[in-house]
Amino acid sequence: MAYLVEGVVNYLKPDSEVRRIGEFDTVEEAITTAQKIVDEFLSRSFKPGMDAKSLFSLYKRQGEYPFIFRDDDMSVNVPGFEHSHYAKDRAAEVCNGKK
Repeated sequence: MAYLVEGVVNYLKPDSEVRRIGEFDTVEEAITTAQKIVDEFLSRSFKPGMDAKSLFSLYKRQGEYPFIFRDDDMSVNVPGFEHSHYAKDRAAEVCNGKK
């Protein structure tokens, strides 16, 4: 069984786009990759003085949402990773200098 990471931009909008980010042997590798997608957006978007709420709000509007599927049943977002919870926690860490 493989784990697939796909990114969605403009989620829930008519012009949403999906891209295959990668295929991984373990769920841990897939989660690490999905986290990296969120981390890179937050780091790139952070501006000095920005608070966590603003950074997370920017992620929700403009970020790429990574989802993890198993290739055997294509279950959406396997247990262990939920992009919005991760992004909210990481936004707080980035804004508090704990990159």
